[in-house]
Order: sequence, then structure tokens, then C-alpha cells
Amino acid sequence: MAEILKIEGLKVNYGNIKALHGIDLKVEEGQIVTLIGSNGAGKSTTMNAISGIVKTAEGKILFEGKDIVGKSSDYIVKNGIVLAPEGRQIFPRMSVHENLMMGALTVKDKGKVAKTLEEVFDLFPILKEREKQVAGTLSGGEQQMLAVGRALMGSPRLLMLDEPSLGLAPLIIKEIFALIQRINKMGTTILLVEQNAKMALSISDYGYVLETGDITMEGKGSDLMNDPKVRAAYLGGM
Repeated sequence: MAEILKIEGLKVNYGNIKALHGIDLKVEEGQIVTLIGSNGAGKSTTMNAISGIVKTAEGKILFEGKDIVGKSSDYIVKNGIVLAPEGRQIFPRMSVHENLMMGALTVKDKGKVAKTLEEVFDLFPILKEREKQVAGTLSGGEQQMLAVGRALMGSPRLLMLDEPSLGLAPLIIKEIFALIQRINKMGTTILLVEQNAKMALSISDYGYVLETGDITMEGKGSDLMNDPKVRAAYLGGM
């Protein structure tokens, strides 16, 4: 399998605070890769650095072999990396349809946009039903589906999901994770940041454990799930 994303020695600082201390990470094409860790470990910082939202102090972020450090967020989206951010961040006063179209702003091919919209509605039938509804009136689970759908409208080759299960009921979480697997099977590579370590590792090919700015462990999702240290720290001892 070809590497789609490779991070080498990535450091990010917020003023005097060192958020990432030089991490290495890679994602191979077609995989689901998960980054787990407690609050403040640097998971969202990693995602935001890849997206060009936060500046990197040092290191390389290679996407399909090209270093994207210092590139603008819109350049990164156009080149195939799209982030569905933590907390959903949909446009609450716009309709479901308008939110989805915001995700397609970088796609110039109208035919492609129409085809992707059909695929999104096939994945999330509830969004089709609520197409004209104001997004702020959707339930939490529906808003999360909209955030993922909007990201998919950019036709990403690498879809990054930051805490997709946050604040959702257990049944909805199951549904969201099943959809993540379906999106992956349709050919999209996924980098997932998730507090729900058990669910995340259960669907992942590979995983990394991030602790206060350092990657302390990595391995196959199933191996990490069965590791006593990971179980004690992130899986409630199971």
C-alpha cells in the first residue's frame, strides 16, 4: 500500500507552550488510522496542523509525497485533505443543502458536485429528507452527519474526522462508526481523532497513542485494543 500521509518530526507551539514535541505518523492509502489520547494531548492540534489551520514550528507533513507545511488551508482542501472539525461547526442559520454546498466550494466540476451530493444523500438519507431544513434545528446526530457530509462534498482523498462521537447518544455513536466504515469501503482514507478509544480502535487498521505532545505507542488497532496499558488508560480497564 502507498503512503498517502507522512508526518516527520512535527512540532507545534502556542506561544511558550509546546503542543507537539516532534511526532512521526503515517497513513497508508485505504486505511482507517486512529489517534487516541486524553484531553490536551495534542490530537486536534495535529489535525489542525495538517489542515494548515495552525502553524508548524518544525517538521514535515508529506501528502502524496509533497510537503504541505506552510500551504494555505484552501490549497490543502483543493489537493484532497478535508477536515470535519470537532464540535461539528455547521452553519446553523443555513439550510442542510446550503451547508453541503459550502463543502463543495473548491470543486469546479458541477457534474462531480451533483454526483457527490447523490452519494452523500445515499449515505445519509436523513439529510435528503431534511434538505431544506435549517441546520441549527437538526439533532446532534444529524448535525454530525451533516458535518461529515459537508466534508465529503470536497471529494477528499484523506478525510479527517475530529471527535465525531462527541456528545452523542450510544446508539447514534454506533451508527456514526458504521457510516465511517462505509465511507472507508467506498475508497476514502480516514484519519480519526476520537475520545471513544474502544470504538475507534475496533474499526481501525492502525492506531497511535498521543500523550502530552508525544506519540508513546503505535500498532494495529486490534493490538492496541488488547494492550494492558491502553486498556487501563483509555478503555476503562474493560
